[in-house]
Amino acid sequence: MRSKCIYVLKILVLWFCLISDLQGSISAKPYNKSTSVASASRELYKRFLRTQSLPFEDCGSQYDILYLDISCCSEIPCQMKRGTKPTVYVIFDDEGSNTTLLKHQVRWVFNAIRTEASITPDPCDGNLECLKNNNDGKSYWATINVNNTLPTISGSMIWEAADANNNNVICFKVPVVVIN
Repeated sequence: MRSKCIYVLKILVLWFCLISDLQGSISAKPYNKSTSVASASRELYKRFLRTQSLPFEDCGSQYDILYLDISCCSEIPCQMKRGTKPTVYVIFDDEGSNTTLLKHQVRWVFNAIRTEASITPDPCDGNLECLKNNNDGKSYWATINVNNTLPTISGSMIWEAADANNNNVICFKVPVVVIN
């Protein structure tokens, strides 16, 4: 019970800090119709998502990656067990581009050697229900095959996604450790 209360208090403190920071940035600008409670709420929501995200390195995304979750990972480096298929979940802001398809290219990088990783589903579109509209952005999920032939070694996972026009729009890099 005590830990639940502490968790709720932490969220309230974070909420008040974000609101006061956001109000300061809004009041510094002249009022116009585009500055509204709705846009302030969206910005607050985006900031909150970033605080809950697994840490990652952006490697040239056109879209704003707001949140990353890998089902087997709670800290960095991410421990990936051979023979498993963790789920990768990403929330991003496509800035009104109406993204309807993402084609993925995922690579493992160990000692400067790059190997392709197998993911499902690929490509991801609305028909497969892996690409969805969220409140203030889009999300997608896919599973990555951590096959048994990978060495037990530290390295990185580089995840790129291209839109229907073959433009690379999402790229992130996560440190990983492959374990037995």
